Order: sequence, then structure tokens, then C-alpha cells
Amino acid sequence: MKDCLTLLFCANASGDLKIKPLLIYHSENPRAFKKHKVNKEQLSILCRLTQSHMPLVCEVGQSVFWSCCQAVPCGQYPAVKAKLLMDNAPAHPLGLEEDLLEDFNFIKVMFLPPNTTPLHQPMDQQVISNFKKLYKRELFRRCFEMTDQASPSMNFSESILTL
Repeated sequence: MKDCLTLLFCANASGDLKIKPLLIYHSENPRAFKKHKVNKEQLSILCRLTQSHMPLVCEVGQSVFWSCCQAVPCGQYPAVKAKLLMDNAPAHPLGLEEDLLEDFNFIKVMFLPPNTTPLHQPMDQQVISNFKKLYKRELFRRCFEMTDQASPSMNFSESILTL
């Protein structure tokens, strides 16, 4: 069985509004969290349980993005305006723009054209690529650390599994 999780990123263009990444997984506590006794509340991420990622778009928008936009102090940004830039995926619910206009009139939803390359998608340009680089660097650092501490019979693939 393939065990995977999804990590969603959301940010403003200037980078001064810090929104925690959202971890989506099919169980309440990922296996790695249980094994290493990770306390989810101490992590700088939001965790959600779901069997299907489709209905999560609206919930993510309301609980993460829209609430962060409302929490911005009025003195910091005199007229808060937000633009939600989304890819053109079929998972996004129909009528999302109309639903937003009713409750959150300061948010404008813009969809990227279909079949655009990742170069046109802002989150793929820096945020996600930097996260992947930092994650890989930390993974290899821990693997080498485990390999150095391990017995001579332990190999590199076993050290990854012990993480």
C-alpha cells in the first residue's frame, strides 16, 4: 500500500503574512508521528484528516486562508484586499467565486489558464521548491547521522526506515 500525505502551502505575495502549511492525511495520526511520539500541536503546521481531498478545498479556504485574511490588523493594511490564485483543477467546487462574494467580499478568486506549466504558478517557483530542498537536506543529514551511529551491518536504506 502506498502511504502518502499532502502538504498545502498558502502565502501572500510579499511574504509578510505567514500562514501555516496544511498537512492532509488519511488518518488522524500518521504512522511516523506515532512511532516518534510527535505532538501535532507543537508543529508549525495544521493537520486535517480526510479520505478524499475533493471536499477539502472549501474547508481549507474558510479555516486557513479566509480566516488569516480577516485576522490581519486593519492598521497594518488600511484596505485589506486578497487575491486567491488557484490552478484550474476539476477538484475546485463550482461557484466558488460567488460563495466568496457573499461572505468575503475582499477576496477575489482568479484561476490560472488550463494546462499551464509550473513556471506560471507562483507557489511552484520558490516556496515549494525551497521546501523540497530543505526537506531533502534534512533527510540526508539525518540518514548520514543514523548511518554513522549505526552498527556496521546497517546500510543506508535501513537508516532511512529508522527515521
